Amino acid sequence: AVVSTQSTGDKTPTPLQNMDTLLEGTYQQIIALADADLQTTKALEEFDHSLSTGTKLLILLVKLWGSLDDKQIAVLEACITSDVNSSDDVGWEESVDASITLLLRTCLAKANREQSVAVSSLKLPPDTTKLKKHIALILERIAKGGYVLSLSSEKTNIKGSDYFDKR
Repeated sequence: AVVSTQSTGDKTPTPLQNMDTLLEGTYQQIIALADADLQTTKALEEFDHSLSTGTKLLILLVKLWGSLDDKQIAVLEACITSDVNSSDDVGWEESVDASITLLLRTCLAKANREQSVAVSSLKLPPDTTKLKKHIALILERIAKGGYVLSLSSEKTNIKGSDYFDKR
C-alpha cells in the first residue's frame, strides 16, 4: 500500500507506515485460522461417525440380548438415535437424554407416580454422567420386562435375558 502521489506532487510513492507488512501478517493469520477450522470440522465429522456407529452397535446388542422384535427396536432407535449431526442447534446428547427421560417417565415408569411428564429445557450437559445413568436405567428396566410403547401406541413387553436378571 502506498500514498497517492496526486496530492503531494511527488513522483515516488511512499509506504503507509509498513501497511503492506500488516496486511501480509493478517492474511497469513486468516489462512492459518481457515486451515484450523477445516481440520476441526473434519475431526468433528469423524467423531459424529464414531458416535453414530457406536449407537447402532448398542441398539443391535440390545436387540440380540433382549430378543426384541422390529417394533420394539424401532422405538429404541427413535429414542437412542444414531442420527448424529453436530451442526444442529440441539446436540445428540440433549435430544437422546430428553427422549430417554420421556420413555422412562411414561411407558417404562415403575409406578404411576413416576409417570408425570415435565418438559425440560435442552441444555448442553457438563458431562455425560446423567446420560450414561439413563441408558443404564433403560436397559435395566428392559431386562426386568418393562413395557415400551410401540409406534402404533400399543404396549409391547420387552424381556431381558436371564444373565442380566441374575445380577
